[in-house]
Amino acid sequence: MLEKIIKLKEQGLTVKQIAEKLETTEGKVKYAWSKYRKSGLQTETQKTSSRDKKSETIEKPFVRTEETMSTGQGQPMLGRDAFGMATHYEDDVIRAIVQSPTCLYVYWEISALTRKTLEAHYHASFESFRKELRIIDATLRDYGKGEVNRTYQFELPEMTNTWFVRPLTPDTTYIIEWGIQTIDGDFLPVLRSKPVDTPRDAAVTEGRFEGPVKRWQYGEAEEPEWVEVLEPYSYFDRIR
Repeated sequence: MLEKIIKLKEQGLTVKQIAEKLETTEGKVKYAWSKYRKSGLQTETQKTSSRDKKSETIEKPFVRTEETMSTGQGQPMLGRDAFGMATHYEDDVIRAIVQSPTCLYVYWEISALTRKTLEAHYHASFESFRKELRIIDATLRDYGKGEVNRTYQFELPEMTNTWFVRPLTPDTTYIIEWGIQTIDGDFLPVLRSKPVDTPRDAAVTEGRFEGPVKRWQYGEAEEPEWVEVLEPYSYFDRIR
């Protein structure tokens, strides 16, 4: 049965289609494929460990951040329309742009190389993957160490490369990841944006300037006290 599942996966069939062809349940297909994949991953990890003495998993190299994107040699290939305007860059790109205190505009592009890599690794067509967007609240957290406040993700429609993410929380740091759902049901991040901060949606009511602001607001001071923090033509020595 496993050999039949592998052959059908290589043909690009989904779990549901394979189950129908083999007249079995989707759960049995997922279990057999997951067991096959895990045995393959263990073998690959052993090879990698003996070669360079590292214990990295096979999925780790897939993640592309804005720092690692567009670092290859040469210029990215351009797709152009009838007027000679670029329709897309053949590269891995993801950007998150602030639209309002509660909204981010996200756009991305997946290169042909990354698509083929995913297809070869999972023995499935790129179109058969469930694409998802993960929203990460990393406010005052060290995301590099895996620290986050909360995360959630949702499925994206096929043939989509832009999305308005909302509603979000004002005055919050977000990281956006584009990825796929593996046959095991796990989220595999492929692209990761730089952290972006949503602005405040209300005036600051507390903090180091709370007192001076209130005194000026209620007429107890003729001008904001923080204006005179620096004297005109102040000299500042540069520390090297």
